[in-house]
Amino acid sequence: MQIVESFLCGKENNPATCEDGIYIGEQLVAVIDGVTAKGHRLWNGHKSGYYAKEVLLNYLKQDGIVQQKPEEFMKNLDGALRESIESQGADLKTEEYPRASIIIYNDIYKEIWNYGDCQCSINGTVYTHAKEIDEINAKRRAHVLKEALKNGMSCEELSKMDPGRMAILENLRTQFDYENKKGGYGYPILNGMGIEPSMLCVYKVKAGDEVILASDGYPKLEKSLKESEEALSHILQKDPMCFRLYPSTKGVKEGNISFDDRAFCRIVVTVQP
Repeated sequence: MQIVESFLCGKENNPATCEDGIYIGEQLVAVIDGVTAKGHRLWNGHKSGYYAKEVLLNYLKQDGIVQQKPEEFMKNLDGALRESIESQGADLKTEEYPRASIIIYNDIYKEIWNYGDCQCSINGTVYTHAKEIDEINAKRRAHVLKEALKNGMSCEELSKMDPGRMAILENLRTQFDYENKKGGYGYPILNGMGIEPSMLCVYKVKAGDEVILASDGYPKLEKSLKESEEALSHILQKDPMCFRLYPSTKGVKEGNISFDDRAFCRIVVTVQP
């Protein structure tokens, strides 16, 4: 495989708080998206999403894992999170658990494996893996923000307190009940509590294919990093609170440079020597 380009940037423009990660090995590439914390517990001084990202990155550095099949691989990633959680030796509320989505390209199998809401592109065809429950919460947040504007709040005031986010915060906590559950609003996530194999997405690719792996920090995944960044920049300029052009569960907080961390890696699949 050939790495064409890769990019990683935190919403706070600070590597020490970025919850996204990229792993590039000889036969394995992964994009990880640590879930934004809904609780307040710190893990080794970091928020839970950052900690989850670091645990998974460390697992990916191990020798021999590239030979694992996709279900085994995801179970072992989840097991690594479980071990890290148990090592803390404390009873935790559900919202405190480290969580992450991940998407992987395995050059041995010529496959993309996805578990969570990271996204990918294969020769220009995009697979977003967006969660239905997030779309519902995004619409609710957008409605609250539009009403706040009608009632006299300014965009500057919205960015400071985000009443839309406050309106869905309890929903964001209770949606943990749907993690790795089939049917309804269920969705896949690595959380150390076991995966649902039927939610694992596998895509076959072949030599000559162009593959992009990315986190959902890109509202629109284009054919290159430059184009994807331009699409993001357009939304950040025209809709920084992310409730008009791109309804989301969160917007750009005051002092941040984007609504979410973002990771991007473009690969050309080559013939193995």
